[in-house]
Amino acid sequence: MRLRYLFAAAVVLLITFKAAHSAEKIRAAYPAIAPGLAPSWVTAEKRIWHKYGLDVETILVSGGARAVPALISDSVQFLLGSDSGVTTALLQGLPVVRVGVTMNTLGSSLLTQPAVQAVQELKGKTLGISRGRDASYARLAKLLRDHGLNPDRDVKFLQIGGGENGRLSALKAGIIHGTMLFPPLDLIARNEGLKVLTKFDVATPAGGINTTAAILKQNRKLVVNFLKGYMDGIHYMIGHKDESLKVFYRYFQNSNEAAMSYLYDETARRLEKDLRASPESIRFHLDMAALDDPRAAKFTEKEFWDSSLVEEIRRSGFVEQLYKN
Repeated sequence: MRLRYLFAAAVVLLITFKAAHSAEKIRAAYPAIAPGLAPSWVTAEKRIWHKYGLDVETILVSGGARAVPALISDSVQFLLGSDSGVTTALLQGLPVVRVGVTMNTLGSSLLTQPAVQAVQELKGKTLGISRGRDASYARLAKLLRDHGLNPDRDVKFLQIGGGENGRLSALKAGIIHGTMLFPPLDLIARNEGLKVLTKFDVATPAGGINTTAAILKQNRKLVVNFLKGYMDGIHYMIGHKDESLKVFYRYFQNSNEAAMSYLYDETARRLEKDLRASPESIRFHLDMAALDDPRAAKFTEKEFWDSSLVEEIRRSGFVEQLYKN
């Protein structure tokens, strides 16, 4: 019996070893350290893609201006995130294909000086934004409009470098009266005495999954397996908070347990188990892109996404089976 046990164990090890060494090596770029990209790190760290014949290396390629060219040149085979950069590429006719999305909503908080009591009180005040009309600006502009303020006339926008941390520092110093922050910085800011004036969700794609038309045409099976592995990684992340937090600590370089746990909870509840983009999130994203390029408004929700792969996987019962176990 002992010999049989040892033989069986050896066979399992051999199969695992062969699978690991026969996995196809591919590279997936991500443009920033952001919550919408966290499932890809968990999927890679836990070697979940190996179950689907893929050895995926996730690579930080900072900013869409670098990440999109890396995809088009085949330096990487997938690009996760850089949603605005991918939209710009598509408007320019570049052969990028969107095949899925990690989240369809993002949580935002409007942080202000403690004396501010209502959004309407921001009229005539200075609000901090990043350099350019990014997702943070889009959410802030929508919030102002929803409360009867015209973002082009009623407030002054000040571009501040250094990302969210830079805007938080400017708010603490009194240089600006308010700014939009995402988890976990909204929690950190509140704990430092600033005011969370309002929290809200915006329907917009985050952590888009992109490849090229050539890869999709030449190796559709690879793309399907990549998506299946990513879905499996999301399933793992949702069910294994403690293990996932270890990945969060490392990538966000933040060991604050309360902040990272809050960030995990905010992220996990928004994850799209089947990676399908909602029409509402796509429409909002295109309308925001149209502020800089009016051509974006002319596209329909279906024109910018190839949903055939995630639909194929959904119809197979793959996702349903994942969550039965």
